[in-house]
Amino acid sequence: MLDGLREYAPGVLIFGIPVLGGAFTFIWRDGALRRRGITVRALCVNQGQDKDGAVALRLQYEVDGEQYLINTQNYTFPPAGIGQRVDVVYDPRRPQFGLMTSELGRGFVPWIVGGIAAVLLVLTGISYI
Repeated sequence: MLDGLREYAPGVLIFGIPVLGGAFTFIWRDGALRRRGITVRALCVNQGQDKDGAVALRLQYEVDGEQYLINTQNYTFPPAGIGQRVDVVYDPRRPQFGLMTSELGRGFVPWIVGGIAAVLLVLTGISYI
């Protein structure tokens, strides 16, 4: 039944393994921020707009005297403008990794993508049995 999947095995491996690894990375980072994240106020220092009009914010926050910059997701209605402040949660072990608190927990996409990649990799492996 799965014999037809064998011809796609190289493509599944080439794309499936990095996609699965990337999904696990996003899931792990979200979990780390939930467990040990610290919330600080960040300043919106810039905005960028894509061709569809969605706006991404460039936020700056300080940890132990060091400045960090992060970019947000794209927003149709951005939560802040240049010069305004928003809450950011960062990982104290890796302060350069932070997210706006409103973006925390939006991690269902890595679960879906990682799940699809895992299923394809398992089915490809089963096709060789």
